[in-house]
Amino acid sequence: MTGIERIVLQELRDRPNTTAEIAQLCNISRDEVLLQLRNLNSHIRRLLGYEQDAITISSSGAWKADGIAGLLRLNTQVELEVVPKFLDASNATWRLDFFLLAVLVRTGHLLVHDDISAGAQDRGDLATLIARSFLTLYSDNQRRPIRGYKRVHQADYAIDGEVEWESLVLPEPDGFRISRLELAQQNPYNATLAAAVNILIPEVADGDTQSQLNALARALAPQLPPPANFPPLPQRHSAMQHVYDLARLIIEGLGLDLKGGTFTGPGFVLSTWSAWQSLCEELIKRALPDHKVIGQKRWLLGYRGTEPVYATPDISPLIGLRAEFLLDAKYKTRLGRNPSIGSSDVYEALAFLKAADANQILLLYPSVRSITDLPLGGWREFDKVNVDSLEIQGHEIQIQGISRQGGFDKLVSGARHALTPRINHQ
Repeated sequence: MTGIERIVLQELRDRPNTTAEIAQLCNISRDEVLLQLRNLNSHIRRLLGYEQDAITISSSGAWKADGIAGLLRLNTQVELEVVPKFLDASNATWRLDFFLLAVLVRTGHLLVHDDISAGAQDRGDLATLIARSFLTLYSDNQRRPIRGYKRVHQADYAIDGEVEWESLVLPEPDGFRISRLELAQQNPYNATLAAAVNILIPEVADGDTQSQLNALARALAPQLPPPANFPPLPQRHSAMQHVYDLARLIIEGLGLDLKGGTFTGPGFVLSTWSAWQSLCEELIKRALPDHKVIGQKRWLLGYRGTEPVYATPDISPLIGLRAEFLLDAKYKTRLGRNPSIGSSDVYEALAFLKAADANQILLLYPSVRSITDLPLGGWREFDKVNVDSLEIQGHEIQIQGISRQGGFDKLVSGARHALTPRINHQ
């Protein structure tokens, strides 16, 4: 990745003079930079289903990202690292926190390795962190490689397999025609792993990591191109599930192909509000094991003529058929001197409560406070709205440091501590 310049954007914050800076770095005109950004925004919209551009430009040339985070390639010389608003760009560990969150919400797996985190911030780029994670996961299970059955046809006088009966009468010069099943390394699963390795090799900045990737590429070769649709990994190879899932993410997200000088891949990118919603649901499920926690449960609110109208909160913890309280993941608070629940969120929350016949709903926002002000896993109520017997609470949750040893457990413990007093006390 020699010669690649990294531009860091903090989500929802303007980065001044970015257009001019990139134009100077790449020795191209500002109009060319704007065209490249337009193409990148087009790919992001298509990937995430957004209607608006994820990265906007002010009249002064400042850039601002909204609703995305991760690694994006603008051109052959510049990559963008977009830090989600709830992580601290000045702390190198944000990449590890983001990567853990990305893999969790995309696969349901927690990939936490102390030996990855130990040197990740020293290397300082997301692609190398992804590569080190991939190498560690593969190394943990390399004694149980993925093998698939393959039918082999050959001619031999030593009979080992099924002999074709015609060749018993008329053998070929090299022997009888024999076919048999062999466990072979060449299969769609290893092809997926090999493709991910080959994508990572030119992207990583660390020489040692790149050497390990090259060695793994040689060990997996030869392989056919990866399948268009990834087949599920057979149960007998379940130990390789995590690395296989990560390989799929790399192919889908880090496929930074260049065709005729035109950028064609979005990068390793997440929708931040969608990721926050997925994290909240996973968090509440683990914090309330005695509840049946349902995501996106439809509650009947009323009727439009004869057609039912439903209200759908993000998280409904049930005891039997009843929700003692509801939770809904939110991403942006109302702007002002102090954060507060926006009016539209209040009206929506009231509809949720009426439909579910519940009295309390907690709106969950990612905290942007320093981890010294609010520790990992901490919940802080910042606003409350009461309407008759109904109560709407706004809570911010600290997730910085989730990638530390025991970090996710602290997050779950904090949620359990905040929610347990509400059970059977409504």
